Amino acid sequence: MFTRLFRAVTLALCLASAQVAAAAAAAAPPPQQLTAEQWREDLAFMVADMKRRHANLYHTVDRQTFDAAVADLHARIPTLERDEIIVGMMRIAALVGDGHTRVDPRKDAKFQFPSLPIKLYAFDDGLFIRAAKPAQASLIGARVVAIGGVPIDEAIKRVAAIISRDNPMADLVLAPLYLSMPDILHALRMSGRRDRATLTLEQGGRRRTVQLQAGEVDPLWPPDTDISLITPEGWVDATNGPTPVWLQAPLDYHRLIELPKQRAIYAQLNMVANIDGQSIGDFATKIRERAEAIKARAIILDLRLNFGGNGNLRTKLVRQLIKAEDDDTRLFVLTARGTFSASQFILDDLDRLTDAIFIGEPASSSPTSYGDAYRSIMPNSGIAIRTSIVYWQEGQNFDPWTWVDVHTPLQFADYAAGRDPALEAALTYADGRPLEDRLQQAAREGGLAGARAFVQSYITVPANRYANRKLALPRAAEMVFHKGHRDEAVPAAQAVAEAVPDSVDAWLVLAYVALETGRKDIAKSAAERAIKLDPNQRMARTLLEQATK
Repeated sequence: MFTRLFRAVTLALCLASAQVAAAAAAAAPPPQQLTAEQWREDLAFMVADMKRRHANLYHTVDRQTFDAAVADLHARIPTLERDEIIVGMMRIAALVGDGHTRVDPRKDAKFQFPSLPIKLYAFDDGLFIRAAKPAQASLIGARVVAIGGVPIDEAIKRVAAIISRDNPMADLVLAPLYLSMPDILHALRMSGRRDRATLTLEQGGRRRTVQLQAGEVDPLWPPDTDISLITPEGWVDATNGPTPVWLQAPLDYHRLIELPKQRAIYAQLNMVANIDGQSIGDFATKIRERAEAIKARAIILDLRLNFGGNGNLRTKLVRQLIKAEDDDTRLFVLTARGTFSASQFILDDLDRLTDAIFIGEPASSSPTSYGDAYRSIMPNSGIAIRTSIVYWQEGQNFDPWTWVDVHTPLQFADYAAGRDPALEAALTYADGRPLEDRLQQAAREGGLAGARAFVQSYITVPANRYANRKLALPRAAEMVFHKGHRDEAVPAAQAVAEAVPDSVDAWLVLAYVALETGRKDIAKSAAERAIKLDPNQRMARTLLEQATK
């Protein structure tokens, strides 16, 4: 099954970069041993720098909680080992509650945290070993069920406490990486030693426990590209099919591939950056011109590996995509956990200005967030602290992420077979019946019970896992009424409000359609629910007044 010992030639740039970084890491001296007072100086520097630079340090955590965490680490430093002190610093940075304020081993050679000789990835069906050094190749395809005797759900929960994030998708990026570092496992009480780890694995219906020795320090990540699914040269990888297009050249930042049989243009942007001889604007112009030349049915913009860059460069890209989109050419945007930072600005613009269909999984950044990390170096350890200095409101909402129209779970079997469910979904996408028409039919045929069953079915369909239910369902219920289906409007709206009870819009729609159809009792109750959720909701107060006349 595991036939390939290294990635295809198309990964040459990535592998060359990794080899250089690995050589540098191997040549680095062991970490300097600091005194407790030196570590305390570093902690004080880190905290002072964060307080001085952050745009709003207490946007998520209150000052008392933050200061208490700092005081606790300060007091315990004399009793802690090096890894425990650094992980304590990671925890304090994560308390701030944004993805750019961080102490991060991916991009910091001073950590010197070796990794296990395996690569983990959080697939939709669990945390799997997807690649390994040849000596550990027999472990590939095993699902990790415990680490150091700690069940994997609890292990991920522990490591999530030290992950700096805008939203929970960041856990999917960083938990597999951190859980493969014995230093971190030791600090989080999942290993008794810093040089090894014990994993409980499930494979072929059987469980076994293995002990793995820490290997080398992983090469540093590139500046703004997700390489979670890239396998180092000489390692064994689970994939026994062709490497899917999105993983073929992660450090080729501008990729344009024509798919004439599908009448599609595939454009992959792996970092928001200009490259030698081609700006993002030039790249965007090529996308539009080639789409016009082949009369493309679809333009597919792939941002799944795009971990950021310079967001100010996006304007020409967005402008060209707006021009390219028309009745005959549909825009699809592929997003994933590796979509972060500057690429979020592209999502914000396309969400607001186009009819793009978003496919994949949510980005690990939020439409409204803190960013532009300022990098400072602690005086003794040399470890970096990055602090968010700008508050971005490009998305003009406070949703945790840009909502995904079609969620395409990636399971381990998909990866092993070289499948790309997200790209497949874009290439085969077809409009179905409008949501409001299906909701109306369910209410007509089954009344309130039928509407409830339909709404629950909509919510449980995997493709709708990350759809904006609080917007889509109330809008559909309102459209049932506006399309003239008065008899079905109230049960449709009632089923929606019950399914998303924390949505003000859902209760407003129910109050409105109930009032318009003479059901003042339902209208009164629904308006009161809306006011309870939002006491400043004037429309709800107006509807309540009309319902009580």
